[in-house]
Amino acid sequence: MDNRGKPDTVQGGTDEAVPRKQDGRGRRLFRPWQLRTKLVIIVLALLAGICAAVGLSAHAAMESFLSGQLNEQLEQASTRALRSQEDFHPDDEDEHNGDGRDSESDQSGSSEAPEPADPLTTPGQVVGVLNARISEHGVRNAGVFMPDGERQDLTAADTRVITSLELNAGPVERRLSVGEYRLVARWSERREATIVTGLPLLAKEQTLDSLTRTMTGVSVAGLLAAALVGTLIIRRTLRPLGQLSGVATSVSRLPLGRGHVAIGERVPAKIAVPATEVGRVGHAFNLMLDNVAGAFDARHRSETKLRQFVADASHELRTPLTAIRGYSEMIRLTEQLSPGGRSSIGKVESEAKRMTALVEDLLLLARMDEGQRAEQSEVDLTALAAESVNDVRAIAPSHRWVLDVPDDPVTLRANPGQLRQVLVNLLTNAHRHTGQGTTVVTSLAEDDGYVRVSVADDGPGIPDGFVGQIFSRFARADASRSDRSGSHGLGLSIVKAIVTSHDGTVGVDSRPGHTEFIVRLPSAGSVPAEN
Repeated sequence: MDNRGKPDTVQGGTDEAVPRKQDGRGRRLFRPWQLRTKLVIIVLALLAGICAAVGLSAHAAMESFLSGQLNEQLEQASTRALRSQEDFHPDDEDEHNGDGRDSESDQSGSSEAPEPADPLTTPGQVVGVLNARISEHGVRNAGVFMPDGERQDLTAADTRVITSLELNAGPVERRLSVGEYRLVARWSERREATIVTGLPLLAKEQTLDSLTRTMTGVSVAGLLAAALVGTLIIRRTLRPLGQLSGVATSVSRLPLGRGHVAIGERVPAKIAVPATEVGRVGHAFNLMLDNVAGAFDARHRSETKLRQFVADASHELRTPLTAIRGYSEMIRLTEQLSPGGRSSIGKVESEAKRMTALVEDLLLLARMDEGQRAEQSEVDLTALAAESVNDVRAIAPSHRWVLDVPDDPVTLRANPGQLRQVLVNLLTNAHRHTGQGTTVVTSLAEDDGYVRVSVADDGPGIPDGFVGQIFSRFARADASRSDRSGSHGLGLSIVKAIVTSHDGTVGVDSRPGHTEFIVRLPSAGSVPAEN
């Protein structure tokens, strides 16, 4: 059986701690993205960046071109307006009255100069042009040439805006009641007045808006098409990785821990082509599987030889051990021995019995490893548990033995001798590795087609680092292997082998003050679980 230490820290059972479950939304939010999703997003991000760069560059270039064109047109309109003022002179009939007097001095004796022509009436002015003449007499002829050929006068607010313009400066943009305008103010030397000229920004803004909408629509359509086509291409390209993952998943589900393992899964040859990146991964994976399969074959051959050697050696040792025990008993009964001689003969008999028990256990494990199953029949587990507890109580009266069984008999199909050995090994293990006065509770219960057998004690518990290997062969908590309690480290491994051969499971949960071994076996009439 297996020794138990007395750890100072709290120890858990064999089951690892399970983290708290997150809600569904949290799992979806923090779930890692698949590679194809990442690739599609990266490609779309790059294309979106390129589209944005092209759109911004086209917008800036178009705006620069339109602004230059508008400035050129504005300069031409301003030149025409100035020329109309510089070249203005009254007609002959207007310049002299009928009696030959100058129009500058009419009958009333007025000395005012004739009013210059309206700049909007200058030939060549385009629709939407704005003109105004600002002199010491105020703002005159301030208006806009409308598409219908009519003139629209500026409001008082517009007049204040144009009078605030800097003379002979570069074009500036201002918002007027008739819309956004680019304005320029030029000085007329001859008329000693400021001529304001402006052109609307509406055409420019409409052109830029149209360009923006076109670029945005084309970019969105291109991104959608790229997303669709890219997804199909990437999905097709990465399909071999999915097949490789399927092969790896199949291998991971193989029972690699016991028996002969045949790894027949391989990545298909049409995928494992070293010429491509995915193909190199598949080829390397196949080489790894070949190597692992060879290692498993070598391990199986070695284990088979070892099991055969153990079985042969155990079988061969039975005869000499039986002879040693027989001759020792005969000497003790027939010969006159000194007290020291009797003690020596008793020691020989004791060690021979211990060696015989070890050989029998090794033979049992060898038969289990070969897949041999003992004959099974219907067993009354309640009666078997009571007998086992009574047997152990007789050899360990210093412990408190408790049997907790249901009122109705618990039955199952099993080998009665092997099932008794499971119970005795678990009870003896509790006796050997706990102190006097320890309470050991044996309980039976039926649970969903299974019989649950529990052996629990309130002893010191099992060392935390030893729990994971407690069912291994020759496993003992005492690393020096100096244990003299009679345990050879095969008791719990025999329990596991017998339970496994009966399509059951065995586990342990241990902490200071509580250790419990739990065996689950199919009840009578239930379908055995797959190994």
